Amino acid sequence: MKKLLLVNKKDQIIGCETKEKCHQGKGILHRAFSVYLVDEKGRLLIQQRSKFKKLWPLYWANSCCGHPYKGEEYEEAGERRLKEELGFSVFLRFVDKFYYHIHYKNIGSENEICGILAGRYSGEKIQANPKEVADWKFVEIDKLKKDFRKNSDKYAPWFKIGLKKYLEAEKNRTKKRKELKLFLKKTAKKIDLIAKGFLKKDTDSKFYKLIDYQYSTGGKRLRPALAIISSNLLGGKLNNVLYPAAGLEILHNCTLIADDIVDHSQLRRGKPTTWHKFGKSIAEWVSLGYLASAFKSIKYSKETIVKLEEIFAKILKTIMSGEFYDILFEQKGREDEPYVKTNRYVEIKKRDYYKMAAEKTAFLFQSCCEVGGICSGASKQQLEHLKNYGFNLGMAFQIRDDILDIFGEEKKFGKKIGKDIEERKLGNIVVLLAMQELPKEKKEKILKVFKKRKIEDKDIKKVIEIIKTTNSRQQAEKLACNFLKKAKGNLKFLPQNKWNQLLEVFADFVVQREE
Repeated sequence: MKKLLLVNKKDQIIGCETKEKCHQGKGILHRAFSVYLVDEKGRLLIQQRSKFKKLWPLYWANSCCGHPYKGEEYEEAGERRLKEELGFSVFLRFVDKFYYHIHYKNIGSENEICGILAGRYSGEKIQANPKEVADWKFVEIDKLKKDFRKNSDKYAPWFKIGLKKYLEAEKNRTKKRKELKLFLKKTAKKIDLIAKGFLKKDTDSKFYKLIDYQYSTGGKRLRPALAIISSNLLGGKLNNVLYPAAGLEILHNCTLIADDIVDHSQLRRGKPTTWHKFGKSIAEWVSLGYLASAFKSIKYSKETIVKLEEIFAKILKTIMSGEFYDILFEQKGREDEPYVKTNRYVEIKKRDYYKMAAEKTAFLFQSCCEVGGICSGASKQQLEHLKNYGFNLGMAFQIRDDILDIFGEEKKFGKKIGKDIEERKLGNIVVLLAMQELPKEKKEKILKVFKKRKIEDKDIKKVIEIIKTTNSRQQAEKLACNFLKKAKGNLKFLPQNKWNQLLEVFADFVVQREE
């Protein structure tokens, strides 16, 4: 029998003991967790504890409860216990923790440091274990709070404490997210004014609408915001970073134009792509105009111009390499391109995906943080932590993008769902993880679709349905979370101020986004 983790009031592990001994008499302080799952309607999943439970049988509690074992983090233990109690598992994030000590009759006690874990219920099939769960239901949180006051004695005591803590943490999280969105909005206005000025400069006014279109299709301007926050974090002056930050956004849009042409994408941010609206020849020349404008922005940061030129050039070369891998991961198509036909990847491993994602996406995030650091005179050590933060954030961003490509909502995502399937790309982490898990016959069904001459919408739906039978989404979300933790880990070595906090919120925003 696995033992529970004994802790002190600082939640430091001091030993192990059996579950029975931990709950006897006054109880021994140990580590526990409570899971809160909310569905798309904002309702909370709650469960009635089994009649076989020694403590608080048939009381209603939160979605799932349990204890981490040796070597398990709170989140990992929560995901395991969800499967044991309710027959499914989802990605969980740590919210907060609290201490409580409560006796149950003369039978035993709960004496715990309890971690609060939050997750999203997305329609997974619930198969409750009768030894653990007597019943379950979804409830509106406002109605639940009212019932707490009216029928307090039917709810487990830790549930009432935990729900209050959970709601306070979610309220604070919402507030911080609003602050970030406000900052992004204000930053976008400044960046857009400068970027559009660069794009129009030396362009015939007759063609303004052509060169303006891609930039005006929208975007949150995350990359220039990263450069500005990184600079502010180290006390840099806004004017030193503002122009190169605008250049980074122009450079990013330049690569998007090329990417859309290569992938035959017709939608970007919910609008027709540049090539689809004006034609490929126009789009190709527009992208060159963007490239020139991006490099022109550098001269406004004179003391660092050489370093920034090197970074901008390396961004382009690195993204180019990443896009090469992305194309070679396609299983069919481009039959008129001899290099692609000859060098296609028949099998893609996780390390291949990481290399592609690092070069295609993560390096640009890394470079944005580096530009901000350089413009603020960062030390070598500070620069490394900023770059590591940006790189890991970029990896998490790409994984989230892959998840949304398969499981997102088209209106929110702004791109066609299943586009990677339509393009026959095995270089999507969700597809890759599903292929590793699926039995041979289902794997062959997916490969058969990927190798069709023309993939139709019904084929895409069929592949997504097969993928949904696997744990690939949960695994991908866990990978994104791991990169997120690595990114945040670098923040403790950088100045502790409001900009540091904003970078932490920024990281959460990237992984939890729906668009």
